[in-house]
Amino acid sequence: MKRILILFLLFSVVSCAPRKTKTTVDRIYELDPWGSLYINPALISRPPKRIAVLPFKSLVGEGKVEWSQQILLGLRNKEKPASEELAQEMRMAFFGQLSQLPFEEMHPNKIDALLKEKGIFSWDALKAMKPAQFRSLLPVEAVVFGEVTHFDYIYGFLYTQLAVGLRLEMISTTTGEVLWRFDDTRRDHTLRVALDPISLAVGLFQAGFSLRPINMTRSMDEICREAVGHIPVPSGR
Repeated sequence: MKRILILFLLFSVVSCAPRKTKTTVDRIYELDPWGSLYINPALISRPPKRIAVLPFKSLVGEGKVEWSQQILLGLRNKEKPASEELAQEMRMAFFGQLSQLPFEEMHPNKIDALLKEKGIFSWDALKAMKPAQFRSLLPVEAVVFGEVTHFDYIYGFLYTQLAVGLRLEMISTTTGEVLWRFDDTRRDHTLRVALDPISLAVGLFQAGFSLRPINMTRSMDEICREAVGHIPVPSGR
């Protein structure tokens, strides 16, 4: 009995420690399945000094996440899909988290100005560029591509779910190698139980209240924080 109590206390202490990434217990409890992660050994042995977070691309509104569009637009007071705006919001959230690591990051506004000067406006045009082209355009050793894969509001009476998906890739501008890849989705579930008319009314209110845009913003920050938490910190910096 004492051993069980000690283990429980140790688990409680560890779980209360600040973390940037979810544990297995977190994912099981929150019904949040694992994504995919790749770390090139070169990112650890020869980490880039300067990184540029390129404009992101949003797949929301392009046939990937159609069924939640009307709820999404209604909650954000939009009349049409705001894919570019959403991609920029996610990009800035990721940039804010990445800036906490000991790399030198170019500010997105400066990157956009340089791309505009060269007449590069689309994500596909960026993706088609060679490493040598990035080196001549941006004074960095690595660039980050990003895609917003999910931005869902799911509503089912007393059940709601917020889902934010992000696919990221860091490419070396020197070798063209993929240094790091992250593909995951954060899911926040809300389920209420109604045993009488009063609890039903309260449950409906709480379920609807959980769909506030601020909660989706928090989910965006969470997935960006977790993505950055999987980037090895350069030693000696």
